[in-house]
Amino acid sequence: MTSEVLDRYREAIERKAEAEKTLIDCRARVAIIEKEIELSGKASDTPAKSSTERFIDDNRDKLDPDDIEFLSERHRGAKEVGRYSGISESTLKRMADDGTLEVRRTDSGHRRYRTLSVVQYLITGRDEQDV
Repeated sequence: MTSEVLDRYREAIERKAEAEKTLIDCRARVAIIEKEIELSGKASDTPAKSSTERFIDDNRDKLDPDDIEFLSERHRGAKEVGRYSGISESTLKRMADDGTLEVRRTDSGHRRYRTLSVVQYLITGRDEQDV
């Protein structure tokens, strides 16, 4: 091999090494930026928790597995709520009318009780009203 060929080969190897070093530097910068974003809370792979999920997390020590199962649906009918809570349907209606429990109406006018509202009442509302 001539010295000219060796010089070109050496230059090619040096350029390749420089390109690989630049690539490593770029990957390191990207990893640092991703970690900064993750730590700052600006980007999250997990979706925001619903009010029900936050309630379960905050009150896990007060909840039974039955409570968590009841909360698995957002709204339930009066019979289900009555069986779960021990509150009569007529009392549930009064509580909905006075705003103690959150409800929505179906197209046919039936009340559907918000499960989170019911469980919150059972945990906190009774205690506060009995005092």
